[in-house]
Amino acid sequence: MAFAAGRRFTGIPGLAIAALTVGLGLGSCFMTVGASARADAAQFRPTPRVINTLSSTYGFVIAQDITLARIAETYPELAHDADLASAYFANAFPDITTRLADNLESLMGREHAREVLDGIRRQMQKELAPQLTADKLTTDFAARFIEAIRLRAEGEYLPSPFKEFLLATKYQIEPVYELYDGYFQEFHSKGHAKSLGINLALHLPASWSAAEGRLPHIVQKWQSQAGTGTDMIILEIYDLHGDTVSDAQLKVMASTNTLAQWAPINSQMLDSGLTRVDHRQAYWFDIAMTQRHQGMPITSQTREYGLFLDDKLIRLHCTSYHPAADGTTYAKAKTDLTAEEGFSEIKPLCEGVMGSLVLMAEY
Repeated sequence: MAFAAGRRFTGIPGLAIAALTVGLGLGSCFMTVGASARADAAQFRPTPRVINTLSSTYGFVIAQDITLARIAETYPELAHDADLASAYFANAFPDITTRLADNLESLMGREHAREVLDGIRRQMQKELAPQLTADKLTTDFAARFIEAIRLRAEGEYLPSPFKEFLLATKYQIEPVYELYDGYFQEFHSKGHAKSLGINLALHLPASWSAAEGRLPHIVQKWQSQAGTGTDMIILEIYDLHGDTVSDAQLKVMASTNTLAQWAPINSQMLDSGLTRVDHRQAYWFDIAMTQRHQGMPITSQTREYGLFLDDKLIRLHCTSYHPAADGTTYAKAKTDLTAEEGFSEIKPLCEGVMGSLVLMAEY
């Protein structure tokens, strides 16, 4: 199931909308930035936006649980359906409240996070109590709410940013399975001003945020965790102005280690080779490097794919960024554990995204 093809569930009245989204903005009520925030916090960045949204997503799930419990209590004949809907959601997003709480603990410190989470639960009870009274909680609303939870369990009818942060949390360790489980967005280059006439389709994780690239060769870019994460995927298309690279030439380049000519200056080549993408030969390589961003050294590791079509080059590169140790001048994959851990997660995802590439009939 892809998000792009999701059904729309439009029958929820105003009461349900309040119950479903009351968690939004909770983080700003409880979050204070302090020394307890750590940069190595389970791949989520310790920024106010991330902490607020994780807190709000936690509140979103708690509000859902409270509403289902109230439905089962008020209408015993619907209790079985309410329990099933809750089980479907729990199966789709296993241990999600625990995982969200663990991330908040990593970002805020255990004691402060516990205060926040307890406060969220109290606020949810307070906010929902007047909305879930017997006169407002009708059987019609209850039935439609249960159906809405079933749809959420299928990945549909999940409002942003809750959808993205639920998925980012669920697939935090192995993000490639977000694609394989069907939670993807589809990108088409047809008609894009920078596509140079190439018509291709790609699948990207649904939790990643898409944006236009400023440089002329960047067709589209995506950032993890709804645009707050440290991983990037970038699609580029270059015009080689009449130059072509045949499969035979590409094989020679791979055997003579000259694929590095497409790697950035000052990068460290880690590995390289050839593969096939949509029945066409393509190159790939892994590189590491350190750059400076706002005066701070940033270590990155990248998996890049390149596919030649006539005198055009399609490049897809997936990069994991991490703060570098003081004094680091370049990245060493074997010793930079933080970057290596991030890269071990982004590399299979990059393989999955590139594997989804389909070129249309004109090529």
